[in-house]
Amino acid sequence: MSISSKTINVILLSGVVFLFIGTFSIIFYFIMCSVIEIISPLYFFIGWLLFAIGVFFIGITPRKYYHTLKRGNQRTLGIELFIIGLCGLILGTFISIAVDIYIYRNDGVFPFRTLLFFTAGFTAGSVGFIIVKKIRKEK
Repeated sequence: MSISSKTINVILLSGVVFLFIGTFSIIFYFIMCSVIEIISPLYFFIGWLLFAIGVFFIGITPRKYYHTLKRGNQRTLGIELFIIGLCGLILGTFISIAVDIYIYRNDGVFPFRTLLFFTAGFTAGSVGFIIVKKIRKEK
């Protein structure tokens, strides 16, 4: 029994919605923890659960059903994969900022962990981009 393409599209789009809701639930939790000391960890657990469900739904969907954009170099960009990367980057940034604020509240020294996170991410991304370019150029 095969699954219809409408069902696969519904699973894919519900995965994207779960990913967004999960991401912003986790961000809400970290923002509220920075402002208010005591907040229920329910937002945090529900957010991670929805985030994991969203990534799972997007992951089990065959790539031919992904929504794509044509870029200038005629290579396609999977919108769902771009959304996963963007949500991961946003989560990493907010978690890093929350840790910076927590350390600043307790120690009185701002550690600039967020700046280090962006520097390391940019460096790793640049090195990965250069490696992929060289591998493609050799083929």
